[in-house]
Amino acid sequence: MLNGPNGPVGNFSLIDVAEAQFAYLMQLIEALGDGRYRTISASTEATARFEDARARASAKTVWVTGCRSWYLDDRGLPAVWPWSFTRFREVMARPELADYDLV
Repeated sequence: MLNGPNGPVGNFSLIDVAEAQFAYLMQLIEALGDGRYRTISASTEATARFEDARARASAKTVWVTGCRSWYLDDRGLPAVWPWSFTRFREVMARPELADYDLV
């Protein structure tokens, strides 16, 4: 559940990554626990925006210079976080509920 595809694999401390992701997930779980929502899932639009941004950011990395790696998907894009740890912490600080389908 933590540090899956598109997460920072190997480029930051796994402990720091897991703590940030766990805190993020707990905020979503609390929204379920207090009865505001029954289901929470990432919206198709938010997922597409993230994938577009990830592809653009990945174009500036060594991963797309012709290397062969299990990190690369079928499009040749790395399935890793292409931004800084600072940006990762900012994104993980608080879920943007507008990016989720909430029922």
